[in-house]
Amino acid sequence: MSGRQKQRTKGNVKPSSSARTAELMARESGGAMGFIGFGTMSGDLGYVPQTQDDDSQLDGDFRMVLRKLTKKDVVTKLKALQEFGTLCKEKDRDTVTATLPHWSRLYGRLTIDHDKRVREATQQTFQLLVEQVKRNLAPHLRSLMGPWLLAQCDTYPAAKTNARAAFECAFPLHKQPDAIGFCSVQVIQYLQGNLFKETPTTLSDANTTTPEEQEEKYLRVISSSMLALGELVAMVTEKYLAKVSEQLAEILGDGKLWKMGKHQSPMVRAAFFSLLGSICKYVPSVAETHFARISPALLGNLDESESAVVSSLWEAVLILVSQLPDCWSHVNPRKAVLPKLWSFLRNGGHGYAATIFPSLLPFLSKIPADVIGDGVAFYGEFFGHLKTGLCKDSVSKTPLELEAVVKAYMECLRYVISRNLSMEENCTKIQNLLIEDHILVLLESSIVEYNSHLSTTSLYSQTTTLISYLQKQTITDQSEASPAANNILRLLWDNITKLCLTQIDAHAEAASELIDRIVLLLCNLVSPERAEQLLNSQKKVSGVKFDLEENASGIRKDQMDDQFERSKVESQERTEVIAGAAIGVAYVADISDDLVELACRVTNSAMMAAKANSSLPHIEFLSKIVAIFPITSVFDEVLNVNSCHQSDVASAESSDQKSAISHDNVHAAAMECFQQVFSPWVLNLDGDGGSDMKQETESVVDMLHVVLHCVENVHKAAILDEICCNTRSPLVLHKLVTKIQAQPDRAFLSAWLKSAKFGEKVVALADSLCHMMADSQSAIRKQSWDLISLGLSTDANGEPKMNAVYAEKVLLKFTEALQSSKVKGHHEEQTHNAVSFICDVASHFFSGVEGCMVIKSTEKLLFALFQIGCSDTSTLSEALREKINSAWKTGVSVLVKQTGGLMTEDGVLHTVASWIKMTLLSSTHALHRCHHLAQAVHTLCVTVLTSLPQCEDDGSSLHTIEELLSIMMPTSEEWEANDKQLSQQWQVSVLLNSALTYASLPPTPKSDIKQDDMPTSVILSAFIASLLEARDDEQRLPWQYDFMESTILEMVHTLEWCKGMLGLQSQTKVNTHLPPPVSHMPAYCQQVALSLETTLGSVLKTLNAGEWNALISQAISKSFASGGLWALSLGNILAHYECSTSASTQDKCNIYDMIGGPDRLTDMSETCLHTLESVIPYLATDSVLEVLQINIAVLITTDTSMISNISGGLGLLAIITKCCQHPQWDRITQYDLIISCVEQLVTWRDEWEQGFLFNCDLFEANVELIPVNTAIIRFLQQAIKKIPSSLASHHWDFVLCSLVSWIQSCTENIKDLTSSIPVAALCCAVCDLLTLASNLLGNPSVNISNVPSNLATEWNEFFSEAAFTVLLPVLVELLDTIDLSNLTITQYHLLQSLCEAVSHTPEEHLLDNKLPANLHAGSWLPDNLQTLTNTLCPMLAKPLRCVQLAAYQMLTKVMSSITKHDEEHLQDSSKDEEEVILTPPPGLKDILDSSEVLMASLLGDVPVGECVVMEPGSEAYHDTLMYMLGWRLYLAIFKAASAEIRASYAVHMRNTKCVEHLLENLFCLMPQVPISSRESSNKSTTKSTKSNQVTMFTEEPQLNIKDCFPSSVEIQHQACAVYLSSLEELPAMVRQWWNSQDKRIAPLVEKFTGKYVSPVLCTRELQGVQCQPTAFDNMTVKARPMTWEVIATYAVEELSMDLVIQLATNHPLGVITVDSGQKVGVSQSQWRNWMLQLTTFLTHQNGSILDGLKLWKRNVDKRFEGVDDCMICFSVIHGSNYSLPKLTCKTCKKKFHSACLYKWFSTSNQSSCPLCRSPF
Repeated sequence: MSGRQKQRTKGNVKPSSSARTAELMARESGGAMGFIGFGTMSGDLGYVPQTQDDDSQLDGDFRMVLRKLTKKDVVTKLKALQEFGTLCKEKDRDTVTATLPHWSRLYGRLTIDHDKRVREATQQTFQLLVEQVKRNLAPHLRSLMGPWLLAQCDTYPAAKTNARAAFECAFPLHKQPDAIGFCSVQVIQYLQGNLFKETPTTLSDANTTTPEEQEEKYLRVISSSMLALGELVAMVTEKYLAKVSEQLAEILGDGKLWKMGKHQSPMVRAAFFSLLGSICKYVPSVAETHFARISPALLGNLDESESAVVSSLWEAVLILVSQLPDCWSHVNPRKAVLPKLWSFLRNGGHGYAATIFPSLLPFLSKIPADVIGDGVAFYGEFFGHLKTGLCKDSVSKTPLELEAVVKAYMECLRYVISRNLSMEENCTKIQNLLIEDHILVLLESSIVEYNSHLSTTSLYSQTTTLISYLQKQTITDQSEASPAANNILRLLWDNITKLCLTQIDAHAEAASELIDRIVLLLCNLVSPERAEQLLNSQKKVSGVKFDLEENASGIRKDQMDDQFERSKVESQERTEVIAGAAIGVAYVADISDDLVELACRVTNSAMMAAKANSSLPHIEFLSKIVAIFPITSVFDEVLNVNSCHQSDVASAESSDQKSAISHDNVHAAAMECFQQVFSPWVLNLDGDGGSDMKQETESVVDMLHVVLHCVENVHKAAILDEICCNTRSPLVLHKLVTKIQAQPDRAFLSAWLKSAKFGEKVVALADSLCHMMADSQSAIRKQSWDLISLGLSTDANGEPKMNAVYAEKVLLKFTEALQSSKVKGHHEEQTHNAVSFICDVASHFFSGVEGCMVIKSTEKLLFALFQIGCSDTSTLSEALREKINSAWKTGVSVLVKQTGGLMTEDGVLHTVASWIKMTLLSSTHALHRCHHLAQAVHTLCVTVLTSLPQCEDDGSSLHTIEELLSIMMPTSEEWEANDKQLSQQWQVSVLLNSALTYASLPPTPKSDIKQDDMPTSVILSAFIASLLEARDDEQRLPWQYDFMESTILEMVHTLEWCKGMLGLQSQTKVNTHLPPPVSHMPAYCQQVALSLETTLGSVLKTLNAGEWNALISQAISKSFASGGLWALSLGNILAHYECSTSASTQDKCNIYDMIGGPDRLTDMSETCLHTLESVIPYLATDSVLEVLQINIAVLITTDTSMISNISGGLGLLAIITKCCQHPQWDRITQYDLIISCVEQLVTWRDEWEQGFLFNCDLFEANVELIPVNTAIIRFLQQAIKKIPSSLASHHWDFVLCSLVSWIQSCTENIKDLTSSIPVAALCCAVCDLLTLASNLLGNPSVNISNVPSNLATEWNEFFSEAAFTVLLPVLVELLDTIDLSNLTITQYHLLQSLCEAVSHTPEEHLLDNKLPANLHAGSWLPDNLQTLTNTLCPMLAKPLRCVQLAAYQMLTKVMSSITKHDEEHLQDSSKDEEEVILTPPPGLKDILDSSEVLMASLLGDVPVGECVVMEPGSEAYHDTLMYMLGWRLYLAIFKAASAEIRASYAVHMRNTKCVEHLLENLFCLMPQVPISSRESSNKSTTKSTKSNQVTMFTEEPQLNIKDCFPSSVEIQHQACAVYLSSLEELPAMVRQWWNSQDKRIAPLVEKFTGKYVSPVLCTRELQGVQCQPTAFDNMTVKARPMTWEVIATYAVEELSMDLVIQLATNHPLGVITVDSGQKVGVSQSQWRNWMLQLTTFLTHQNGSILDGLKLWKRNVDKRFEGVDDCMICFSVIHGSNYSLPKLTCKTCKKKFHSACLYKWFSTSNQSSCPLCRSPF
């Protein structure tokens, strides 16, 4: 441990850092110190002594900071500098000024600190100091200026900038030279000392810096010193320079300085050259005395290649040759200078041409004439090396470098030509050399060489500049220069012309690669400024071409066409640049005759090639030439070539007769050129000829564009008319109009677009396109669409560019096309393309044309677009559908803004609403179709709403929306008619759930519902629900209750119908996973119910008290009128009302008064009964009591003849039952009313027993009696549930005897139970009554007071057996007759009730069952138990949850009996058997084996740890549930077994590896975060801690059979329960599996177990120890829950020992540790042996810790009883089968366990005794 990390001794007040030491010393000494710090440099004053004056003036805070600044640590210095700056801001000026003497001593060291952060912070702090002290800095300036100037030349930019800022803050700009000059002597002395006295070791402390840091600091200091010296020379005035000239001369005379020029560090060399440049520039008198050293040092290093040096070197060289021309006399140019220069040029400036080559021309101009000589050789060598450097890859491939070299090249050429512009022989040689060998070679290379980038540089513009200069020389009066200039011009023009013609004629195939370069050259010759714009456009086009080349292999043809069009847009920009350049130049500038001649000859060559070979590149080239030179001569040349070609004259003769056609002006020439040449070209163009034809079209359009600019205005419209009428390709006209629109002079175009010719053309194109949707000519269509779009686009005034009459005709064509697009049979892709274009055009037309809705066809087009958007066409792409919606939304928005939302019968909004209603009522739709229509209508309403003018509280927007929706909504008559068409299947659920009561039972409803076709009422409700579903506030439609009242009621009515069809109770929330029968119902029932439930929940929340009152009143009226579904709907509305805020206010509705109060109870009808049954749960308790009293009073007086009537016993019992089910029944204490009702039933039984269907065949009984018996049973359920303590003995006898009798009636005809819905309802009620009675009387945990004492005994001895022994065979027989894969709702409800009742069968009745014999040979179980397990175990495989859970709950009760019989079998087995294997019962074994195979197929490919969610109700769900329940049964057997039996079970598990497979499957089924549903629901209200967190391991999974739907969470919870049981019962096997897993699975299992399972298991283990039922004889066991420890104390006579068992944090995966406590009378070896045995038992036995302790105690007890240890395992009790050593060796008399001896024989391959080796 380092000293910094050592623990400080308590009370030690010595600080741990030097900074705190200084602070403590200052505090203790009161601020009077004799020194302020220690230095770090040897040879310098290490401390700053203080005088009494200094000490009295220096502030204590500053003194502390200054001490810190002398420290070596960088962080300390940075903090000190920050504190110093803060003090400078906070303290007054006098206090800060007192620090200057001390600061000046420290500043020099801090300025050259090796850490750049310190240097930067120093300058920042110095600036703050300067700002505060201002003029007071003057006395200390001479000591500060040297380091200050050095800091301004620091190599770290931040430090340099801050130092400069401090300097500018101290001195204004005009005073800076004087300030430096004032200190110049001291500064030079300081810098001279740095240069010649300091070394790396003197500048740094070797103890704190490395050699590398020392060297780096030294190089930085000397570089900065030379730069600072140069800066001083540059800034001071001549007066001060004279004073320091001797010092400067002394510096230059020191030999150490000149070694800097050859230093290895580029930084040093750069500073050296910069210093020499400054001295030469500002102190030439000093420099002249040292020419002998300065000139070689600068001119002899021209080949310098370091980037940091070349700039400084060449700057100094230019200063030298400019300021001191005599410098050449001190060097040998041919040997010392020029070779270095040639090397520099040959290498292209070593990559620094952009920086250095601008200096070439000034340097060349300063080379003496004697060095140049006659010039031919020198210039040849100079430009030859320059050309070599130009060809270097580093130059040619770098645009910036290439431009610099070319510019310098051409500037030097122009300079040399200007110096040698005469007719002398030598000058002529130089001229020919430069023109022929350099300029023309460069031009040819720029055009011919494919990889050359010279054309992108300023080569052409520099050439133009040279030509312009020479042309000026020809018109001057200089007789000597003019002839030479003419010769050079002639040479240039001849060779340029020859170069262009040669390339055009000789490389016709590759001409396209040369076009842009030749065009660029010609454009430069006309106007270099416009040529630069052209060059930029070419760079943009080249980018597009590169993209096409790279992606050509991966895109479709239409995508390539789109990219081509984009590239042509760039090409259009380039052509406009060319045309703009030419048109401007042709009429303003004077084009030379040579250039005109070149243009004509090039035009001739290109025209001949285009005519003879139809060469596309030459056509493109011709278009560009015409654009650049729109002059008479060029047009005449085109006409001449065309004329000669038509008369079959050779091209050579055509060239000789080029003046045969001649015009006086360009207007006439351009017009004739159009008529004779361009017009025929236009007629022959075909827009669908591929990319080549498109390029040709582009070129022809470019030429037409130029012609239109050249002709007079009167001819422009005629040209456009001819093109419009005669061209076959709309592309030509579209592109030409587009180009004209981009020009300023386009007034004639607006008038022409309004003409009839253009309008008829567009209408014809629209008509042909709309009738050719299946045509494959996509290019023609695309061109036609573009032209149509152009015509319908708007001008600056917001009107269509074409005439309004023709625009309306086009829109009509579009409308017809959209309507026909919905007809099948058209080519799909082409139809979509047409629709897409129409949408684009319509959007622009709607938004761009003001008053467009005045055109009648516009509304028709809008309606057609809306219909397409609402169509259920799955072939429409998402993008196209979005485009359609955007188009009609734009139209609707414009319409509403123009009309103010006014609805008219013939308006488009009214038409749309009527069409929506007709669509909903007239046809059958799928659910997604309803959602799609609703979404379209919602979007329409939102668009209308947002487009209306926003006026405060005028209600106009709401009125418009309601008016629009009212047209769509059905009328009351339409709703009623559609409701009558609904299927009556919903009544099945109502009867089975006893939700409503019927006197005369309706006939059994037939399954008259179709799977796909939704009833109209459902369609309407689904549409409205989707329209009103919850959205954001901005997207929610406004509505008023009066408008939506009937709609809300109908939606609730449809919701109740859907629930009834699904077999759900009215109060049940629609879940996404429903019972199996729903699978045979249409899927839309569930989806519509979910949508309605969600929408109604959000809509009803917004109602106020008055609206609730009105809604409930209306629902009550409908319920009294119709009953049935309307009564259920009333209950639904009241349930929502109870949950609303309105129900908690003072204005709460009085439901009892709203239904009519007591008057409604006098005249009972079926609809009135249904209404009361729905309303009673929501009445107040006093109202319920009143209803109860009235009905019971009537019931007591009811005659037996009225029992089965609605107005008699049936209706009264139904109402009384509903009153008993009231949520606040506990507040009603008048139980005597219910007792009197029960008494009345007893009386009826005595007087009219035949009315009670006891012990009879229900199918032969009077059908009118079934409903009343069902009502009696439902009432008895409530009676024994609500008032069990109030019932007398004879009441219980009546209930139980009736129950048994009804059960007998239900079992008379088992196979037909599900054929009659009323009978099935009666059976369900009987089973529910049995379940309730069993829970009350057969469950010991339920304690009921005041019941007859013998009631439980009678139940267990008589009634229970009579009921359950009959029902279990009924269930088995029903399952054999019912197809579970095709369940009906009736069968499902019956099976649920029957399974729940049977699951309560007591164990004794299960064992004494009356099931048909089902036995397996070889089983040792009794026949009844075999039959039971073999019958119930296959029920686990049934694909129905209620059956699986019922079988599991019954089997769980008999698992302990199986264990007992297994133990008896084990005791009866052979005593010599080495290892006994016990398997599960045959039925359970079959289930485990088959389910394991199924799980392998389901989860075989799933990695361990990835949770698989089982879809509820699926086959996989039921298979998984079977697997989980089977294992829970197996583990229950294991848990009930003794230690010996467990060992035999474990052998089977190990042999089959079933536990390994189980654990792998569990970790694919358990969730990663096993939080229970109860915990997740409570998260919002209570924050669970780790100790009270409810997980799937802390609570058992629910096994409710009824009123519980399958869910994926249930499987996960079951998996967690199985895993918990596995860890609890099989810890050793689970631990073994975990240890065998790889490094990915093992940590995952450990983390999951330790976090969620281990706390639960440890708590159970410790609770088991604390609550152990039996005590040990000589061992006490205690638990320590806080530390997860178990303390066991074993004591025998004088022997005593304590064992501490520590559970691991990942128990039981981690090994349990056993520590020793106190031990008395036990030897160390024996103690170790027992400790090892206990650890072995706890680690390798399957069971709890208490089981392990018991086993260990038995082992120790046997040891004290004298039983010998097994000499193989050295234990008395065997660790696996818990047997004693029994086998004795005849020789040595030692005993062994049979299992140990068997293993010894098998592993050693011997049959001898392990000890004495004698034969055994």
